[in-house]
Amino acid sequence: MRLNLVAIYSLNQTIHWFAVGLFFPIMILFLLDKGLDNLQVGTAVAMFSVALICLELPTGGLSDSIGRKRVYLMSVCVLFVSYAWVILSWDYVTLLLGIFGMGVARALSSGTIDAWFVDEFKRTQPKGDLQKALARANTFIPLGLAFGSLMGGVLPMTLGGTLEEMFGVSVYTANILVIMAVLVIQFILTSMLVIEVVNLAHTATVLSGLKSFPIVISSALTYGVKNRIILALMMASLALGFGLTSVEIFWQPQLRDILGDAEASWIFGVMAAGYFFAASVGNILITPLCKRLGQSYTAILLGLRLTMGAALVGFAFQGTVPGFAVFFMFILLVNGMSNSPHMTIFNSQVPSERRSTLMSFESFIVQIGGGVGSVFFGYVAETSSIRAVWIIAGGIMLTSSLSYLVLLSPKYRAKIKADVAASPSASCAKDGAA
Repeated sequence: MRLNLVAIYSLNQTIHWFAVGLFFPIMILFLLDKGLDNLQVGTAVAMFSVALICLELPTGGLSDSIGRKRVYLMSVCVLFVSYAWVILSWDYVTLLLGIFGMGVARALSSGTIDAWFVDEFKRTQPKGDLQKALARANTFIPLGLAFGSLMGGVLPMTLGGTLEEMFGVSVYTANILVIMAVLVIQFILTSMLVIEVVNLAHTATVLSGLKSFPIVISSALTYGVKNRIILALMMASLALGFGLTSVEIFWQPQLRDILGDAEASWIFGVMAAGYFFAASVGNILITPLCKRLGQSYTAILLGLRLTMGAALVGFAFQGTVPGFAVFFMFILLVNGMSNSPHMTIFNSQVPSERRSTLMSFESFIVQIGGGVGSVFFGYVAETSSIRAVWIIAGGIMLTSSLSYLVLLSPKYRAKIKADVAASPSASCAKDGAA
């Protein structure tokens, strides 16, 4: 018996992000273990963003041209090769090439399975509750990240130690080898379970898709810029990418400093797992909160963004493991609560034929923020302190709340309410919010 749509989407994305979770708790430690300093770490992360910034829109257009599933499977293959290259890298430049390949893979996967799910949901359940379905799926996806992070924290102390003794490689190599095995499983399951209904727009070859994507991109971008609601959401996403990269890059070296001489990679795994468990809890909390408040998504998003900015500033002043852990997890709890209302408004403004491209455009904007932030914050951390990094990031997040405030004006509020009501939407929207 074939799994239902939400189950297939949740399984695919849970495995996808489980693999990410395996690398997340040791990513910066791995780069530092390769001999990089804080600024070089920032540039390495920026290299990932450069690949995304260069390829996000073309690959989104390719997905709209030749099909979401085909492009996603391409991304899995590229990621497998990139991880193998990172293991074999022997200096800063070759390591950057591997990181760039990971960015290429991320660009290929962006807006593929997500767009497939939204389109299939609208096709099979035209009167369904999209926000509720997204929130349900997003409850499981962070769990994949969390369990991956737990395992990622333990692997260097177990299999990693064995590999180090036997072959003289970094203890973090174990994480990458397990990720490569998971990618093989993901390729097989995606090929079997994800069934994409043939769309005339998705029957092109890769070559013809590459030829046609400039037209797809230009029309989608024109649409995105002209739609002021999408534009405001993009500005909020730009600030999110800029602000969150400060946490993702520097929580590991800061926690290592708090721990002092203690060498326990499992703590990083537990912390990373808690980070993603918090995101899962955020997705659980948002739907009843939305119903209870009976207000607009934009009002809720405004409050969440202000809360996140204040939490980042508070995070900067934590000097103990318990305090660090509470603020660290709370930041992603708030971010997890923001995802489904933000994407529900976004999807209400996007036609199906432009969905992958505009989803990629949003990811493109996030990565621009992340790329600029990684280099900027790398410089700040190297010349000042990580505390200064998080204070600045918090200020940017607080300021970015103006994007959601603009959408609370009567003009946009009425349009959002009408558009969300006309599409598969959240229960709180049906209650009159938006």
